[in-house]
Amino acid sequence: MELKSGDVVMLKSGGPKMTVQRFVGDANDVSTKVQDEALKIIRGNKTGDVVCQWFDGNVAKNDIFPVGSLVKLGE
Repeated sequence: MELKSGDVVMLKSGGPKMTVQRFVGDANDVSTKVQDEALKIIRGNKTGDVVCQWFDGNVAKNDIFPVGSLVKLGE
């Protein structure tokens, strides 16, 4: 499965529809590159993990998921 920014995904185990924002390690600016390195060290995220955003009511939420845990919707 190939994902790109803007794709709509969901966890294979269920949950809300989420939008792919970007991928860990795919940053173009220095501050995001530094943030990605911190995520790898502190949270154990890996290059290629997917940064997703979704809404819980009116509250925007985001988190990072391994690509293998997601299914692309709308195809």
